[in-house]
Amino acid sequence: MKVLLSAYECEPNRGREQGRGWNCALQLAKLGHEVWVLTPLRNQELIEPVLTSLAIPNLQFVYVKDSALIRRYMQDKKGTILRYFMWQKQAYQVARELDKEHDFDLVHHVTMGSLTGGSWLWRLNKPFVFGPAGGGQVAPPAFKKYFLKGWMTEALRSFIVRRLIPLNPFLLETFGRTDLVLAANQDTVNLAQHLGVRRAELFFDAGLPEEYFLQEPPSRTPSQELRILWVARMFPRKALLLALEALALVKPSIPFKLIVVGSCPLEGYVPDWIKEFGLDGKVECLGFLPWEDVKKQYLNSDVLLFTSLRDTGGAQLLEAMAQGLPIITLNHQGAGDQVPDRAGIKAPVENPNETVKALARAVEYMYENPEERLAMGQAGYEYAKEQTWTQKALKISQYYEELVQKKHPEPVLVSR
Repeated sequence: MKVLLSAYECEPNRGREQGRGWNCALQLAKLGHEVWVLTPLRNQELIEPVLTSLAIPNLQFVYVKDSALIRRYMQDKKGTILRYFMWQKQAYQVARELDKEHDFDLVHHVTMGSLTGGSWLWRLNKPFVFGPAGGGQVAPPAFKKYFLKGWMTEALRSFIVRRLIPLNPFLLETFGRTDLVLAANQDTVNLAQHLGVRRAELFFDAGLPEEYFLQEPPSRTPSQELRILWVARMFPRKALLLALEALALVKPSIPFKLIVVGSCPLEGYVPDWIKEFGLDGKVECLGFLPWEDVKKQYLNSDVLLFTSLRDTGGAQLLEAMAQGLPIITLNHQGAGDQVPDRAGIKAPVENPNETVKALARAVEYMYENPEERLAMGQAGYEYAKEQTWTQKALKISQYYEELVQKKHPEPVLVSR
């Protein structure tokens, strides 16, 4: 099958969105599809050496330049939304010419992975897939204190998602013409349906290469203190403040150590929070770590604490489960949908006081029940093994065949 992918974020040997763009393309090509990938010119120097070493003839990258206006005025602003929108328009122009030459069977927008960005590529009038994507989740207003000075910005985003996006004619046209949205959480399924998409399937956006896993879940020797890991960039919505407030309520008889991996905006607040909650000597901040070093932290910990108040999914959750680590998290959005009940403890997200207490009790339970911790880790490991990029590509390929078969009843051959 001839497939055109749009992958604005696409880099080899990366996690998160960049890794998703690359791994979707690579694994679909390995399944035998003829894959062309539209991606920004800036990714060429990262992709080409790896692509050359792999020598996969049915995987082609087409590097799309930014417009002259963007190159002149916004060259250093990689993440600017305007730059992304204008690049999409450039990519569509390139896609039209490619389609004249190759006559694609299907078009798939992979990244950026948010419904709010839409796409131009449905205009090619081919079966069109969007995702995996988020964008439908909003922060719970009852928890606004954890956003500090950023709550007004967060509330504005929530208003846009709930009230304005469903009125956006560009998005209504995009998703009215989209055959399938792969939605990373139920909130996004709901938004996609509200935008008029024909079909929305829950499909988590995180994935892992098979080599990330050990052959068996690691066996952890219980230590005298519970080793808790928190991994995220320190944006307010990741709610490190909520995590620290909960740990302050853990019974004094429970020894624990919190390791914080992540950097950026709130680093200056953390020492004061530690003092405020009486956690001196119980928290260690390691700052930013490379992906492989984060993996070592998973292996050296007893539990992952994930407290994000707005998140598409949370790649950390899957990475931790792949290393047999049980999870303490919030029962909403991607975490609520993605973490199996048997793989951890999920606190309710309705009343902040109750959430803080529930997180504290979860920490106590993990310390007092080491055998149950191991069982949760085993369950998480088994779930994560089903979420490799190979498995995800197989499922995406099945969707492709369904959609193309629906439009063209005669068989479309896929090389194996």
